Amino acid sequence: MKETNIATASLPQQCRPAVKELLKEIYGYTDFRDFEVYNDLSSGKGKLKISQGQLIEEVIEESEKSMKTDDSVYNLLLTAPTGAGKSLLFQLPAIYLGQAYQLLTIVISPLKALIVDQVENLRDLGYERVSYASSDLSPEEKNEAYRQVREGETDLFYLSPELLLAYDIKHFIGDRRIGLIVVDEAHTVTTWGKEFRVDYWFLGRHLENLKKNQGYTFPVFALTATAVWNPRGGNDMVFETIRSLRIDPCRLFVGTVKRENIGFDIRLLTIGEDENYDRAKQRVIIGRTDDFLEEHKTIMYYPFAGSIDTRLKMWVRSTNWRLVSSYYGKKDKAQKAAIVEAFKEGDKRMIIATKAFGMGIDISDIDRVYHVAPSSTFVDYIQEIGRAARDKKIKGVAATDFHERDFYFMKRLHSAGAITQNQLGMILKKLWEIYLMKGKNREMQVSLSDFEFAVKLPRKQNKLEYESDLGQVIKTALLWIEEDLSSRFGGHPVEINSRTLFTDGYVQEKTGDVAFKETYKKFMTPVVGAEGIYKVSFEALWESCFSEMGYREFKRDLYNGNLFEGVRAAAVGKHEVLLKEDAGDISTKLAGLLKRLKDLLTVSLYGNKGKFEEDDLRSIFAEYDMDVPSAKRFLSSLLESRVEEGRSVSYISSTKKKDEDKLIFTVTRGFDLLLSRYQKLCSQRITGVKGDLLLFYITPFSDLNMLLNLLSMLNVVDFTVEG
Repeated sequence: MKETNIATASLPQQCRPAVKELLKEIYGYTDFRDFEVYNDLSSGKGKLKISQGQLIEEVIEESEKSMKTDDSVYNLLLTAPTGAGKSLLFQLPAIYLGQAYQLLTIVISPLKALIVDQVENLRDLGYERVSYASSDLSPEEKNEAYRQVREGETDLFYLSPELLLAYDIKHFIGDRRIGLIVVDEAHTVTTWGKEFRVDYWFLGRHLENLKKNQGYTFPVFALTATAVWNPRGGNDMVFETIRSLRIDPCRLFVGTVKRENIGFDIRLLTIGEDENYDRAKQRVIIGRTDDFLEEHKTIMYYPFAGSIDTRLKMWVRSTNWRLVSSYYGKKDKAQKAAIVEAFKEGDKRMIIATKAFGMGIDISDIDRVYHVAPSSTFVDYIQEIGRAARDKKIKGVAATDFHERDFYFMKRLHSAGAITQNQLGMILKKLWEIYLMKGKNREMQVSLSDFEFAVKLPRKQNKLEYESDLGQVIKTALLWIEEDLSSRFGGHPVEINSRTLFTDGYVQEKTGDVAFKETYKKFMTPVVGAEGIYKVSFEALWESCFSEMGYREFKRDLYNGNLFEGVRAAAVGKHEVLLKEDAGDISTKLAGLLKRLKDLLTVSLYGNKGKFEEDDLRSIFAEYDMDVPSAKRFLSSLLESRVEEGRSVSYISSTKKKDEDKLIFTVTRGFDLLLSRYQKLCSQRITGVKGDLLLFYITPFSDLNMLLNLLSMLNVVDFTVEG
């Protein structure tokens, strides 16, 4: 990145008087604070002090250059410790740019609590030209926030990355000119984006597209307290953040983040003669909690939310339970807020938490951070221990009792959400098939349903929840493929872009209701040759007829067939299916496989309590060129977690054999009806000869959709989904 530089030498000497007046008028300060940054990152030794005012002036000047469409506009990245006043560094430029030029600043922040806190703090200071939008607001409240932005009543607007990516930018801002985009807590773009909020990974390319395709010229100002700089090592975050956000050319301001008031207490776990690992671990943690609860305020990090409450009762003596709470992502919002408040006030002395506890929670007197097991990444560890001793007068300690078996926790965490090589291969193969089906076009639209067969996810009655989970996995896999191809061949052989929520789609209305067609004819076009199928502009339909509900609720009701009062109309996907063999041969191949599976499952059910092994599958699927992982995926798709009559039905489960890396499967009664249903459906709906293109309009959870996935796994059809 030759255009990225450490730019302290070229900083303005001071900020303009008008900004200093705003500092006093709004914040009540007469002077800016100084903080230390590295002057020479390569040596890690040279430091110098710069003023907040100098950096604020730099941000304003880059924004002013962007108004003139100056090609020399630089983006900025700041890493600075907590307490350096990072929010002031973008809020003050935003206030000035709004006042002087009527420019809008958008702050992209990952945590709703952090957004609300900053907005309320500014309003408490008397600054009213600030607002936010989040999923916690009602549709009416969000629409009012957007109106204020569009009509120039708001100059500083906070959004989450997911919300920004979900809509066209003009949905929020109308014709307002953007003076600055701020990415707060920028390290989450690379860490969370690869772990559990994949939309963060798309943020950089989305901002780049706004500039390239929509004519915006704003600079990007990214800020974080946690960014490891190590360009020749495996944990570099500074340059990875620049690459991910696509903010080259960029001026770097890397602050000194070493916390002199945090020490370490790292001990090796010793297992006694009459102990195993679990007993030894429990013994030392009980001792630690006794010590911590006597005179310390402690966060204890434990990786698994599902067992955290059980662990609390194992590790904390019952007489101390009132002093300790657990904290994890799925706890109720009000409950989490109450726990944080009790911890802050001292009513709770210890929080046993997953990584969900921390960012956006400002408690200055925590003096102990204990890790039951290593964090999932080095960056997470730095972030977590940094929550100790925010008050510089306090001496904090990061502690752990380490044993090599602790890495078991990390492996479990990584494997829980891991995508296998086999799955990536199937997804890449599917991409190639779609590319061929769509005439080798350089750009092509793909659907989550195109790749559903490659991943094993439990189905849910709530289709939007299932779609969200599926999207997380598929988009992550596609981005991994993109990165791998880019590293192998250079450039961007494949580039993945996430579409907004507002896409055109299809609706099926089977009864031919005349009033329905008349009422919504502005938004729906009948599809020629497909009775009861309409192509629909979801954006226009929602904004004109259903804007009183949130878009998520609109989409949920549309998928469930409950949107249109008195009419059973639901969203469907357009499935184009290419036959790779004659339909008769496809039906024969499926029938042969299902018969062999039925024989195996029946013998297992009545002769072995439903149990069978991997080798049984291997012998059946070998002639279909499918290995055991592929066979297991086929069988799971065929039998597992089907939604019938509003209830979840599972016909198969699997467990690992003791001391062997092999699976034992267990089947339950009822599977034979499902096999018969698929065989009959194949005979009825899959017709024609090799090379024919079939067209279906079906819902995501329909049996026909699942049949197409099964046939795709057998490599006898290819299909794509639109809508």
